[in-house]
Amino acid sequence: MITGTLLLDKEESIRNLYKKRIGRIGIVLILFSLFYYCLNIYRNEGSTFSLTSFFKGMTSGSIQESFWYLYLYLGLLAVLPLLRRMAVASKDDELKYILFLQIILETGIRALSFLTGAEINGNLYVLNRYVFYLLAGYYLGRRIDTDRASGLYATGAAAIILSLVGTCIIVRIGWHRDGMYSQGLLDLFTPVLTLGVFWEIRWFCLKYRISERLERGICEIGGCVFGIYLLEQLARIQLLPLYLYLTENTFGVLACSCYVIGSFGLALIYTELLKRIPLLS
Repeated sequence: MITGTLLLDKEESIRNLYKKRIGRIGIVLILFSLFYYCLNIYRNEGSTFSLTSFFKGMTSGSIQESFWYLYLYLGLLAVLPLLRRMAVASKDDELKYILFLQIILETGIRALSFLTGAEINGNLYVLNRYVFYLLAGYYLGRRIDTDRASGLYATGAAAIILSLVGTCIIVRIGWHRDGMYSQGLLDLFTPVLTLGVFWEIRWFCLKYRISERLERGICEIGGCVFGIYLLEQLARIQLLPLYLYLTENTFGVLACSCYVIGSFGLALIYTELLKRIPLLS
C-alpha cells in the first residue's frame, strides 16, 4: 500500500524505471541470495558451491524464502506504467468500487464458503490481491484530502475492530466444527484489517504532531527497514541458541517476543553499520 501511495502518481519513463528501481532491486536480490547461499553451505557440512545450483535456487526463490517479496516487487514494478495509468485515470468512485469488490470477494465470499460449506468458483475473482493493495494505497494516500481524512477515523477504527472480532469468531467456529484451530482462517479479514490500520495511521499523523526527536527516530528506523528485511534471517540464525534456551526455561510468548525483538534490533545494528559504507549508503 505504501508503494501504491508513493509510486502510482509519479511520472517516470520505462527506461528510468528499469535503471533506478528494477535494476537496483535485481542487484540486491542477486547479491543477498548469493550471501545466504554461501551461508547455507557454511552451516551444512559436506555442501559445496555450485553455480548451477545457485542460479536454480535464485530463480525458483528457494534460497531464502523471505525474499518472496522481492520477486513480487519486481513483478509489480514491471507492470507499474500500466497500473499507474489505471490508477490516475480512474475516478474516485471507481477506485472505491475496486476496494469494495476486493473485500466482498476475498473476505465475504470466503467467509460464506467456510460457514456454509458451499464451494465458490475461483473464476469469479480475477483481480490480483497485490494490485488491489497498490490501488488501495493510492486511493487512501493520494485521493482523499486532509479535510475529509479527519472525519473518517471512526471508519478505520471500526474496520480494525470488525476484522479482529470476525477473525476470532470464524476461528472459534472452525474449532467447534472441526476440533482444531486453522491457521488458514487468520488471513480471512486481512484486506479489512490492512485498510483500517493504514487509514488510522494516516489519520493520526495528519491530526497530531509528534516531537521532532521521535520523528527523527522513526525516520531513522524507517530508513533501515529494507536492510532489516534483508538481514533479519542472519540475526535469527545468530540468536537461535538464545531462543532455544528461553523456550526451555521460560514460557513461549516471552521466548518468541525476545527472539523477534532481538532479531530486529541486531538486524538494525547491522544495517546502521552498512549504511556507513559509502557505496552502500
